[in-house]
Amino acid sequence: MKLAEVHTLYETNCRAIPDMLRQSADSIVTEVAEGYSPTVAMFAIQLAENGDIQIYGWGDCDNMRALAMVERGKDKLLSTFGSAEE
Repeated sequence: MKLAEVHTLYETNCRAIPDMLRQSADSIVTEVAEGYSPTVAMFAIQLAENGDIQIYGWGDCDNMRALAMVERGKDKLLSTFGSAEE
């Protein structure tokens, strides 16, 4: 019987938020050297267990750009996973 191949999707547990943020920061540091377009803005929504929400914007990120990034992110998710109406 042949065993299934194992592919690592993350270097850390994707549910470990601090580890994933560190991995994201490491990737931003090396992206230009690896031939990727440099990150100019980053936006994050933090959801606490009690339902509180905290908003973060880094780089070239004012309120309007943050809103635009949310909309573009939503569009990308919908195109990747299908529309919510399906």
